Amino acid sequence: MLQRVLDLIAIPELRSRLLSGAQGLDHKVRWAHVCELPDPTEWLGEGDVLMTTGLGIPRAPADQQAYVARLAQAGIAGMMIGEHMQAPEDISALAQEAEALGFPVILTEYGVPFAAVTRAIIDANQQDEFARRGALAKVYESARLSIQGLGLPALLARLQADIQCHLYLVSLAKFTPWAPSLPALPPALAASLGASRQRQGGHQPMVRRHALATGEALSIELPSEPDCLLVVTGTQLPDYGMLHHLTAVLGLEVQRLQAERERRLRLGSELLDDLLQQRLHTAPLLERLGTHLPGLTLANAVISAAHLPDDGSAWEDRLRHLDESALVRAQGQALILLHLDGLQEGYSAQLDLQLGSSAALDNAQRGPDALREALLALAHTHAQRRVCCYAQLKTDTPWLPRTPDEADRAFRAVLGALYDYDQAHGTYLLHTLQVFLEENRSWVNAAQRLHVHKQTLVYRVRRIEAISGRSLDSTADVATFWFSLQSAQILGVSFQPR
Repeated sequence: MLQRVLDLIAIPELRSRLLSGAQGLDHKVRWAHVCELPDPTEWLGEGDVLMTTGLGIPRAPADQQAYVARLAQAGIAGMMIGEHMQAPEDISALAQEAEALGFPVILTEYGVPFAAVTRAIIDANQQDEFARRGALAKVYESARLSIQGLGLPALLARLQADIQCHLYLVSLAKFTPWAPSLPALPPALAASLGASRQRQGGHQPMVRRHALATGEALSIELPSEPDCLLVVTGTQLPDYGMLHHLTAVLGLEVQRLQAERERRLRLGSELLDDLLQQRLHTAPLLERLGTHLPGLTLANAVISAAHLPDDGSAWEDRLRHLDESALVRAQGQALILLHLDGLQEGYSAQLDLQLGSSAALDNAQRGPDALREALLALAHTHAQRRVCCYAQLKTDTPWLPRTPDEADRAFRAVLGALYDYDQAHGTYLLHTLQVFLEENRSWVNAAQRLHVHKQTLVYRVRRIEAISGRSLDSTADVATFWFSLQSAQILGVSFQPR
């Protein structure tokens, strides 16, 4: 059974006495540690005794009160101050606040080394150490089962039982479950994490403590997967060493899952490329599809497409676990999916992207046509209709092509000469045109985005006008250019420099 603050004071050789906070004498003592920082709560937590020479204690009365309040809120068992050392002469405000909060403040004689306090706690907590070792053995037995294919949800459940705490494995970006079937954070805990785990510059503590209405929680990033955060709650939280054993065990399983996920993404991307390049006949296609997506047939499979953001956002994080229900391939600025029809709305929400979807694939040779249908449907999406299927195209955008053939004619009629010029001379005039129009014909913004001098942009625009026979000073010609560029997107034509 853990020692109490009262038991610590009663040890004669420690020559310690209570200054204030008698109501907290029954606090359990798990460990004692020296910390002279202004905020020791980053390094100590529930059941720890803060030992200090007084160097970190503020001098102002209001600051002393706030200092003690932080310690009490973090669940620290008590505070031990070395007498006649570096504490402010007047700590009456600290003592009064500690008395009001029931937070024990202990004075220890000058000649008593803090190491003696730590040894006394170790001797008294031997029985607790035996229990800890038993829990550690269980943790590594769970790790052995994980290697044999236990699975992440089952591993997390076993580890919870091993250490008698609640464990959550979440994404650091949004604090959502890192993998399907994992428990979600309670709303109050998610809010606390969001407020205190924002990334900041400089060195950050590995383990963070989060105050809750009914106690506290610990959080620590997995070394093998920085985006993965382990959160622990419970009546008696694990110590720093046990936390690192947990992250080591979970990190191995997370790395295994990441490697498997990357393998599935690569193989799925290769299969989707073979389909789009018409390299497969029906029988081998169905065989490989059955390996990746059991239950998917050519009659219920569709191809969907979305435009990838070019703002530098880490959109790859949104693809997490998408490979379990779809084949995924990034091709230029397009994200291409092959999946079961009916999942489009869920994918759009998960990816936070507008999505166009083809008609059913039906046969192995229809891959390129299905992709063109998906891109055509994508061109008809907008803020109020984030998902559009080819079979459901309406007439709310009659100025856009309705079929791949119409898109091809619109593109060739307006931009065909520019496209042929780029191909023959290795230039990127079409890309320049697209950026210039996307930036609303702003010379400054377009030049910055293209990383060229303004005069270079002026020269390119004049070449575009000369080759196409149209003027970017004409509203009619600008509209014609824009709709033709939309047709190029429908066809999957990329203008991006390689």
